[in-house]
Amino acid sequence: MRWRRRRRQGWLAGLVLGGGLVAAAYELPYVNWQPVVPPVDAHPLIVRMDAKGDGRFWSPRSGNRRHRGVDLAAPLNSPVRAIRSGTVAETGTHRGLGRFVELEHRGGLRSLYAHLARVQVEPGARVRQGDVIGLVGKTGNARHRWITPHVHLEVWRGGEPVDPAALGLEVTPPRGGGDGEQGRARGGPPPARGTEPDAIERDALRGG
Repeated sequence: MRWRRRRRQGWLAGLVLGGGLVAAAYELPYVNWQPVVPPVDAHPLIVRMDAKGDGRFWSPRSGNRRHRGVDLAAPLNSPVRAIRSGTVAETGTHRGLGRFVELEHRGGLRSLYAHLARVQVEPGARVRQGDVIGLVGKTGNARHRWITPHVHLEVWRGGEPVDPAALGLEVTPPRGGGDGEQGRARGGPPPARGTEPDAIERDALRGG
């Protein structure tokens, strides 16, 4: 009787161990080996600065608003990549954002990629860090011919915008913009919820 009980216990332990190894192997591709990876292949990552605007995080906008993301210059139709592993929360087309992808990550983090030429993922799909989720475009508010092709990247945590640089994304200030100017552009902490959103930002996507 005892040897049967031990045999059964050993079999159950092996089953649990085997199941754990299978689960670990399934999750391994979705491990974030870096805090973030660049969303575009351009090197260095240049922040957009053109006749139509300043693409730095927290740069001023009309109506006492702020830019809640960062605009990273990249060639048209070049890959846009997930900065971290996650799940596709939403895709679609918005008047200001154009074609966009929103990803949900662990730890209450979300990222949004806008002005895409093409979306290459579907809602509910899991993506790995660095996977191609779309192509750089000029949709939405980026259609103007004077606007440099770029991806508009937003990062949110707990309903508040986060500077992607705070997560480790290394960006180069736009040509012609110094550190002093950038510091003045940021100008302080994010506003409380319910303040008027920028037309091309996430709050506009949510209907304000």
